[in-house]
Amino acid sequence: MTLFPTMEIGSLPKFSWRTRPFRGQEITDADIALAKEWGDRLRVEETGDLLRLLSKRREFSSEDRDLILDYSIRYAIAMQERAGDEFGVPSGLDLLWTGEQARTEMYETPVSSISGFSFIGHVRSFDNKYWRMASVTSRPRYLRNYHIDEFEVAKRRTARTLKVPVTDAITVMAWSDLHYYKKQYSRSSLPPSLRGFNARRDFVLDLSKVIRRVIQELISKGAQEVQLDIPAATQYQTPEDIKLVAEAFNVTTKGLSAKFSVHSCFPPRYGYQMLFPYIMEMKKCARFSFEYANGDGFDRGVTEESRPGYSDLKLFREYGYKGELGVGVIHVHTDRLPAVGTVADRALYAAKVTGMDPTKLFISPDCGLRTRSPSVAFSMLGLVIAGAAQARKEVGPE
Repeated sequence: MTLFPTMEIGSLPKFSWRTRPFRGQEITDADIALAKEWGDRLRVEETGDLLRLLSKRREFSSEDRDLILDYSIRYAIAMQERAGDEFGVPSGLDLLWTGEQARTEMYETPVSSISGFSFIGHVRSFDNKYWRMASVTSRPRYLRNYHIDEFEVAKRRTARTLKVPVTDAITVMAWSDLHYYKKQYSRSSLPPSLRGFNARRDFVLDLSKVIRRVIQELISKGAQEVQLDIPAATQYQTPEDIKLVAEAFNVTTKGLSAKFSVHSCFPPRYGYQMLFPYIMEMKKCARFSFEYANGDGFDRGVTEESRPGYSDLKLFREYGYKGELGVGVIHVHTDRLPAVGTVADRALYAAKVTGMDPTKLFISPDCGLRTRSPSVAFSMLGLVIAGAAQARKEVGPE
């Protein structure tokens, strides 16, 4: 077994030659040069076909766009397989994905493929990125599987272990206007807080069954690991809402045979404490992947004082958790890069504070890297590889 196995948590940046054809924008000389530069750097095979296609500049057919998506996935996978090259540790990530190259983003893609939603406008998220918010106009119904094609391409492009990130029902609920469900309680005599919670719960449980079907179909196509992305797990801070996070996970995964993991973003005011003990009720969760580096310092050390961002890891030890943990070791909302030794120390401290076997500690960036440039993202992945390699040396032979 590998000590401190490595993974990318979700998204990767999209090259300009990937996004322009889908926005109706003309391909430029710089886009073509970028495709060639990174194709050479990542040793992507048969890039000549991509360069010839991009030389059309405009008026790309649906078949052309499919080929561009295919190459975008090839580049994303190659970026993960070549991670560590610049640090002299050319091993690549152990667990990878497509970097969500075939998705608009984690909310719009599922909402566009499930009936019962109507888009109402753009909302600003972090790092000046925007997403389209939708209003729920009826009970959600399955329309099509929005991840099958992406998964099929990924299987053809790598022999390494794949996971499939899937946005969970809690997050779609938190980022949507629940008009249809709130209307069901508009004349209720219940207190407003309970009416709001009931609307949230009704929608989440309905949507969880739709997402379950999406996952079931992925499993039937060979998906072995599914990561439920729950960045909004702590948006509502009541115990009832945190219990709903676990309930939704259990409904989504009920009866399905695959390895399931959970990723959730860091709640800055309260930390992960608010999720406990409720997330221990997620019956099929084999791994919790959380963010820690965004609250940490850049100094070396494996003491509590030198690793302030990792204090919440002790919760897993306190609650007797026996599964795997995904430990974020790179802060993804800044271009400032830590030293390899600091990354190694973060991994080593995670093992120290949890008391867990390092084979169960998956090292990754805190979150997806879609807001970073390709160069910065590649370096961040490389630091994950190099830091994990150094931590292995300090722990001893496998």
